[in-house]
Amino acid sequence: MVEPIVDEEKFNQSQRLIRLTALRGTPMEGDSCGNCLYYLEPGAPLAFCWQEKFQTLVSTEWWCHFWEMTED
Repeated sequence: MVEPIVDEEKFNQSQRLIRLTALRGTPMEGDSCGNCLYYLEPGAPLAFCWQEKFQTLVSTEWWCHFWEMTED
């Protein structure tokens, strides 16, 4: 079995970004990625976050520091 090759620099960069955004696996006071302005596909269990500094795949139940109210 071949061991996977880990890009340590990219791994460390992603860990710093996660700490910066305070990404959590649970909602915060009713706010979650699923009801955030930057959540690309509302209603989908997984979607991309299109926040300028943090573009990644997230779960509807997650939350981060960049959470912003959706426009009604």
